[in-house]
Amino acid sequence: MLTCDISYAFKNKEGEEVCGDTIKIKKGEDRVAVTVSDGLGSGIKASILSTLTASMATTMLFNDMGLDDVVRSILATLPKCKVRGISYANFCSTLYRADTNQLYIAEYEFPVVLFVRNGIFFELSKKKVLIEGREIFESTLHPQEGDVLFIMTDGISQAGLGTKLYPLGFGIDNIKREILNLMHYRLSSKEIVYHLIDKAKRLDKGIKGDDALAAALYFRVFSKVNIMVGPPSDPNRDKEVVERFLSLQGNKIICGGSTAQVVSKITGKEVRLDLKTISENSPPIGYMEGIDLVTEGIITLTQVFRYLSGQIRDVGYGASLIIDLLEKADSVHFLVGGAINPAYQNPLFSYDLSLKVRVVQDIAEILQSKGKIVSIEYY
Repeated sequence: MLTCDISYAFKNKEGEEVCGDTIKIKKGEDRVAVTVSDGLGSGIKASILSTLTASMATTMLFNDMGLDDVVRSILATLPKCKVRGISYANFCSTLYRADTNQLYIAEYEFPVVLFVRNGIFFELSKKKVLIEGREIFESTLHPQEGDVLFIMTDGISQAGLGTKLYPLGFGIDNIKREILNLMHYRLSSKEIVYHLIDKAKRLDKGIKGDDALAAALYFRVFSKVNIMVGPPSDPNRDKEVVERFLSLQGNKIICGGSTAQVVSKITGKEVRLDLKTISENSPPIGYMEGIDLVTEGIITLTQVFRYLSGQIRDVGYGASLIIDLLEKADSVHFLVGGAINPAYQNPLFSYDLSLKVRVVQDIAEILQSKGKIVSIEYY
């Protein structure tokens, strides 16, 4: 299954406090909707118009409303400018469904939409539809890993307009050459959109220029991490829970020595400790066939939480490996067992079951705030 990383950058028109171009993003477990809109004019007025347009289009497409309803709602809210006879805002909206691997694109008076596959610009097959007398262009395709969709307002294509070097603006052909050159040097889609905005700033130096926004949707394999923390409260469910854990797609992490022992007992796979990874504040990690990482439990998870919440920067080796996997993940699933480690019943230990649950919940909240899909099962 694929997902897409969304990167964007923008610049204000010289002398304006806000950008008149807007991007809105809405993500769910099986879909992501993105809209870029350019409001008529610049500054606050344009920002309000583009924000309204992008918000409506993104929310409605995400919630499975048809293009007719989306466009009619936008046009009813933003009629044509009576003076100039053009729309108050244009837009390019996309909806990607991961379950069907289908990317839908709708363009209304939008200047630059480019799709790159295998280092070559892929011509979109567009269908023109008329809604309320307005021409909308629709495209549907099935992305492949590594594909990139670039969406840019005319602040990029018209950068440098009226200058000796680019009297008609930078233009789409130059944008294409710039992108392919940057891809040749293996710049990421995020680096490319930032470069394009910097390019527009340089070309507009000394002239008023315009608002500009560049966005990129980069398609890659969906990354999932599954973490088992603690054995089930009922030992009779050990086999059920371990089999459930092993059946999950994605990276698998075991946190806790007792948890690793239960998995080892059920699978017959031995845990091998890597004593080279031990430190003063961090127990060693372990390896088990079929498992990506085995670590100690509460100490390691607490370090993960404190790092993610910005309390500390230095963590043990096991915690650093978990953090790396979590930061790259799109989805994180916890299986939390209710068994109490006998060591925790010792009054000399301050850790208990409630702390383990609390730490997992705190980590989950931080990951959700970063836009990741997080779920927790309790056993």
